[in-house]
Amino acid sequence: MAVWQENLQRLLSQKEVLILHGNIRDTAYIKKDGNLVPGLTPLLREAGKALNFQRAVFWGVAFDAEKKGHTPVWSLERIESLDGGSPPEARATGSQDRELVVLSRWLKEEVRDITRKTLFVIYYIDKLTPYSNRGIYPRDIAQLITLVQKIIENIAENNRLIMVALQDTMIPLDYYTNSPRVAVLEIPLPDKEERTLYFSRQLANRDLSGEQIDFLGNITDGLYVRDLENILRDVVEAQGSGLELSSTALRKRVNRYRIGTDEDPWAGLPLASPPKGLIDCAEAWFKEQVIGQDHAVVEVVRAIKKARAGVVGLASGQAGKPRAVFFFAGPTGVGKTFLAKKLAEYLFDTEEAFARFDMSEFKEEHTVSKLIGAPPGYVGYEMGGELTNAVKNRPFSVILFDEIEKAHPKIMDIFLQILDDGRLTDSRGQTVFFTESVIIFTSNLGTRTTDSRGHEIAEKARLEKLLMLPKTDERARQVREHFVTAVQDFFTYEISRPELLNRIGSHIIAFNHIDSTDAMERMIASKLHDIAINFRDKFSHLRHRLNFAETVAAHFLKHYQASIERFGGRGLVNAIDDEVGHLLADQVLWAEKNGLTGQTFIVQVNDQGELRCRRES
Repeated sequence: MAVWQENLQRLLSQKEVLILHGNIRDTAYIKKDGNLVPGLTPLLREAGKALNFQRAVFWGVAFDAEKKGHTPVWSLERIESLDGGSPPEARATGSQDRELVVLSRWLKEEVRDITRKTLFVIYYIDKLTPYSNRGIYPRDIAQLITLVQKIIENIAENNRLIMVALQDTMIPLDYYTNSPRVAVLEIPLPDKEERTLYFSRQLANRDLSGEQIDFLGNITDGLYVRDLENILRDVVEAQGSGLELSSTALRKRVNRYRIGTDEDPWAGLPLASPPKGLIDCAEAWFKEQVIGQDHAVVEVVRAIKKARAGVVGLASGQAGKPRAVFFFAGPTGVGKTFLAKKLAEYLFDTEEAFARFDMSEFKEEHTVSKLIGAPPGYVGYEMGGELTNAVKNRPFSVILFDEIEKAHPKIMDIFLQILDDGRLTDSRGQTVFFTESVIIFTSNLGTRTTDSRGHEIAEKARLEKLLMLPKTDERARQVREHFVTAVQDFFTYEISRPELLNRIGSHIIAFNHIDSTDAMERMIASKLHDIAINFRDKFSHLRHRLNFAETVAAHFLKHYQASIERFGGRGLVNAIDDEVGHLLADQVLWAEKNGLTGQTFIVQVNDQGELRCRRES
């Protein structure tokens, strides 16, 4: 028996009133023998019988689908004998105000009855008496709340009242605040032990190994019993058809119900074929895209190989974690975000599979609602959260949290849940899975002069001291170590969240300053090439083209080497915008004025060492 089912019986024996919330809509619940009890009502019926209740009165809400807004329509009471007595009966009141009539009768005639043990059950109490964040209720709702409170206060010790709600936060706090007669119990989704027991029981006569069953129990975290039943059906059908049931095949079947698709871009990653073959070509592909960060590229490719091979989470025994987690640390403008975008392109064939969240926008505690959605009753509740919506719409993606040190500490709890469980529940109770995503945190930790509390620190001074050393591999190693230590100290001492640091593990990747002439030359050439491509695409309707003479790259290296060393790629972008932008603007506008199309604009260096732009038809 699940722990919550044991707690249900224990609390029913101790408390007069029990509020159930959470997974109340599942089609079945797993019993201790691995079989199912079909729904909440049969389960409550069994609990009542086990505690020798003589009868149960079930009363709840149905919905009139023909009316806009799904107006509640209160159904008839169903009275059942739990000790083998009279057959079930339905009781109608014949009144327009059925809810007032029913609760008034319960209070006056039934809940105080000490002659028999009765279990009273109200379904969807949150629809009958919904929570108001202002604490002000319409008169009819206020009357119902008062009646429920009086029932709680006056119910006899031999009777029990169970109120069922989707969320405990959606019912008035008055019901359980400072009330010794009331207990609140959440019905959770099936845990790993229940899921494994269920699959083990249902597949006992099938040719599946214990490892396969354990794997199924592992990767179905966060699913309803209804989903488990569908997965079981798919597995049995596949086995009956002689299809493969490898871990990859099982994961695809589970993903149908976990993320809504059985497509698996991870399984489609090429292993050997150029230019992106994971085994032979991936490092070269990334190094060509991200210049001067060979150490970071090597670490990222290693993690991709682990994810592709399916060996992530072996030590922890959890298969529901994100595919990979990275912490990119280093100075600004060295390619942290750029590498994340290129990782999305490599894994999922498009940079659109990349979502960035600027943590400087989440400094306040209330901004957590932007990520997971506003609470019930607040503005924007129906819209959901930015993070949960992004992953729900594109489960195969790279999620980047930029400047993580600026986020409010409460948001760290969200990250902990993502890294631990690979899932997140939004404010509407919908679960979003991160199991096919890559999570990346970025930070400038190691370059600060003050910490998050405003105290002066010497991070920047220590870094500048290191950068004064000769440009050797040893200096690069010390600089990387400086950034890794800064990240570790931040989580361990500054915000006291070492548990989050433990989830990131050894994937703190420090980025180097771009200070080698060769790397700068390659970066400049790459950026000029990108500008030419972007110019062609933007002015394709006019058939304009842009070319750079070979001397242009040398010009930028000569004049902006110090800026690139200090600000990385951003220093280069600023320099190009300053020097090239106005030259191109003059030529493009002149061509537009004269109605010219199909022009080729050539940027070059004149004899005085200045950039000039000429035009060819």
